[in-house]
Amino acid sequence: MIIIPLLFKKDLVLFPGKTDLEFTSYSDSINVLDTTSTSIHRFDTDSKFIALEYTIGKKNLYPYAGFQWIVKENQPYLNISKYDHVTVAFDPATTEDVIVLILQFFTDGFSTNSNRLTWRFLSKEIPMKKGKKVYTIPISEFKTPLWWYNQFNITEKDLSPVDFSKLAMVSVEDGSDAIGKRRSIILTELRFQKKNALAITGLLIVALLLYYAIYLLSFWLKRYLSSKKSPQTIPYEKLSIENDAADEEKKVLEYLGSNFSNQNLSLFRMSEEIGISSNKISAIIKKRYNLTFRQYLNTIRIAESKRLLQETKLQISQIAYRVGYTNLTHFCRTFKEVTSVSPNTFRQDFAEVHESENLI
Repeated sequence: MIIIPLLFKKDLVLFPGKTDLEFTSYSDSINVLDTTSTSIHRFDTDSKFIALEYTIGKKNLYPYAGFQWIVKENQPYLNISKYDHVTVAFDPATTEDVIVLILQFFTDGFSTNSNRLTWRFLSKEIPMKKGKKVYTIPISEFKTPLWWYNQFNITEKDLSPVDFSKLAMVSVEDGSDAIGKRRSIILTELRFQKKNALAITGLLIVALLLYYAIYLLSFWLKRYLSSKKSPQTIPYEKLSIENDAADEEKKVLEYLGSNFSNQNLSLFRMSEEIGISSNKISAIIKKRYNLTFRQYLNTIRIAESKRLLQETKLQISQIAYRVGYTNLTHFCRTFKEVTSVSPNTFRQDFAEVHESENLI
């Protein structure tokens, strides 16, 4: 018998095991005493797990919490150019609904060691499925988010292709935008792998042979049974399911369009009122606008506040409360993040333009 050995690429393991990389937790919170920002309650690690418990805050427009491995200064970058998959595993006690895996690569001619934001982002959202612990994801499914390009006013064409031999940072982050709820991420494994083509081909051949064997067996079995008894056809009208997705999208967008000014509006409350799960609502908004629930809600509120600033003489605080904000400072900060100017400056600029047009 001739045995042909299968060549395997040794896995690049970040966890479990020890690395020389910097390892730390992070969040959007600047002041640990600020209860309106994201709070990290627990960050533990041992040989079997990494546990992060946190509550996402409402103060910042894009709140987050996570942990990351970072290549230290003067260390070589991680080379994953020979790998094509990432395998990550979580303990069943994990309560986060969506986890984002982020890979950041150093790009020659663009990135700098002093500014980690210039390290090119590639991310992949992983919806947590009940009972499933291990997820194997092709690296080809990781994409650079639009906000990263916008941060530097560039497009993908302005950069060289991703250099997979220069992986500088790996992050595991929350992705459900569950503001005010205590959640946890408990990771038990993270590794880069090379799926062996010969092994996969062999499995496919075995599966194909098994399929044909089952097909032939079922074919002859059906012929035998049909000779014994003719099958009965039961007439019924099939239910229409073609428009379900469109109806759900319409219901989500119409609800947000009518209720955005409700100061108590939340993803959980909306889910209960329209009968669509929180994950599905987030997925609909993400697919349609590439925004999270909170980002989309802020977009609507800021658009309406701009109209009120232009067409009414309401005070800025009145406008903030009318469009759904309970805190004037939060409204002003969000308005400036979206429009690059404060509400007062926006109103003054509009008044000056309007006055000059009337003079003409």
